[in-house]
Amino acid sequence: MSHTDRSQDWTPVVLDGPRHEFPGRLLAIEGSDGSGKSYFVSWLVSAMSDDIPCTHVLMPGEHMRAYDLWRAWSDESLGFDRSLIDDAGLKLMAVGDRLVRQRAIIEPALRRGHLVICERYALTPLVFNSEAMFSKPLQRLYRPDLGLLFDAPSDLLFDRVLQRTDSPVHPQTRHDKEIEVKRFRELAEKNLYSVVGTSAPNDFEDVRPLLWEMLRPRAGGLSRVLATPVDSAEPPPQADADRIPPVRTGLGSVKNR
Repeated sequence: MSHTDRSQDWTPVVLDGPRHEFPGRLLAIEGSDGSGKSYFVSWLVSAMSDDIPCTHVLMPGEHMRAYDLWRAWSDESLGFDRSLIDDAGLKLMAVGDRLVRQRAIIEPALRRGHLVICERYALTPLVFNSEAMFSKPLQRLYRPDLGLLFDAPSDLLFDRVLQRTDSPVHPQTRHDKEIEVKRFRELAEKNLYSVVGTSAPNDFEDVRPLLWEMLRPRAGGLSRVLATPVDSAEPPPQADADRIPPVRTGLGSVKNR
């Protein structure tokens, strides 16, 4: 059993949601497990000067991830009878969770002038299901000021995930991972996301101009300078869940969930 729907009817969806009119900036980060998203968030936060607060939002949120059936759906090692899990229902809950977090966390942070870093924003649900019942609600999410897809060959990503000692046992094959990566690339092209190659250690030099453009001052907007992070090309030794430091926000301290 796989999370990836292999249906031949899958088509890349163009998300044409509204643009926000808040002073902050919305950065969407997408990519398969093992592509380096969490490391990039750590890098970006460390590169920020203190005058611009950040809010990191991992989707779906902690309540959804703590839900027993969601955990059982994501981790075969728990031994739950998967025939009792309604995949479509859980995926709809994950889409709804994104809308709830937009209203409760993203909008207030953007209103306060934060850089909001959304990990697994709108493309991830579509990789696994592109039907209208999933794509239509996602049209209510704001279009990001910048969208980034972290990308590497599927075999490399699959091996990286296998090497993680703290990761759940995902019911995924190499073929499924290949399909997933291909769909991410198609969605990124359709939705004008920039692709960041992470096959090798990355100092994100290619990403810096994109960040500069996104953060360029505008009326009532952000004004800041990217600092030079220390040892940015070397990934930190911590597990993914510990890589993102506490982030100062007007909503309280936010950690990776």
